[in-house]
Amino acid sequence: MGKSIRIYLPNETVVGIRHAEIANWTGQALACPRSLFGELREWPEVQRPGVYILFGVHDETGAEIAYIGEAEVLADRLQSHHKSANIDRRRSPLPSVSL
Repeated sequence: MGKSIRIYLPNETVVGIRHAEIANWTGQALACPRSLFGELREWPEVQRPGVYILFGVHDETGAEIAYIGEAEVLADRLQSHHKSANIDRRRSPLPSVSL
């Protein structure tokens, strides 16, 4: 039996914020480029606990990297990463968040 996934594009583009829900499942997934983090920060979905994944490029090796974390308030924790230089700002979509 298959599943239905609904993806909402608030900026009407696949390179903007993406909000996905699977039918009959309480979880949600959000993806957002770093440039739109300020907009995502206002969403109620990131004002609560969750798990997140940050993608980037290692400064020295050029290898793609991922950082998995958790937070009591996603927006606050993601803000601290947003200000950090640990994830390459040019290439990383921040965040890819799973709530």
